[in-house]
Amino acid sequence: MVHKRSSVWFWIAVAAIPLLLVALPYSATFRNYAAQANEWAEGIMNAHPVMGAAVFFLFAALSAMLAFTSSVVLVPAANLVWGKLFTFLLLWGGWVAGAVVAFEIGKVARPLLVRLGYQEKLNKYQQFVSRRMKFWTTVLFCIAVPSEIPGYVLGGLHYPFLKFLGAIAIAECLYALGIVIAGQSLVAAKPLPFVVIIAVLIVVVISARFLLRTLKKSKSTNRRKANAPR
Repeated sequence: MVHKRSSVWFWIAVAAIPLLLVALPYSATFRNYAAQANEWAEGIMNAHPVMGAAVFFLFAALSAMLAFTSSVVLVPAANLVWGKLFTFLLLWGGWVAGAVVAFEIGKVARPLLVRLGYQEKLNKYQQFVSRRMKFWTTVLFCIAVPSEIPGYVLGGLHYPFLKFLGAIAIAECLYALGIVIAGQSLVAAKPLPFVVIIAVLIVVVISARFLLRTLKKSKSTNRRKANAPR
């Protein structure tokens, strides 16, 4: 019963998020707040370009390690100051760097993560992965789960580092490209491209999660058949 209720709330959220995304960019209040925030961030970045780039990169790295931080809100201002290409490189590079740090922490300090309250999340997502997991499945996992999860989980499993690096680079490249383009659309007061890009990213995440669950069920079924008495 609890599982069914959680599934219902999940699909309600899935339906509500696109509606919210459609409504917000067309709201005058939202656009005013966004414009004020962008002007404030843009002024700081213009006044301190090197420090601003370093802070933006650091926030991107932290957002790949901690669920409560994010550099996404700074993307529109960063686009105006540095352009889309440099903003993309900072965002993507920061996310990948943070994921690598999380991977190393997961590899050597799992007890610390448990003490910090990550045990439930680690156990939840670890059922979808293994040390011998194929590369494309790892890419799927990195796309499907929150950004701070892959490094800790795969590091804890001692997954091959280079395969992890390639998978997380592909996944984060996809998100960074979408977020930078969406941020540019928001700055240019073009709500429709913003809504379309964010909606596409949501569909990608949902599809990746569906495929992961399908693969898990398929493996469980094959394992039961292999262990069944003949």
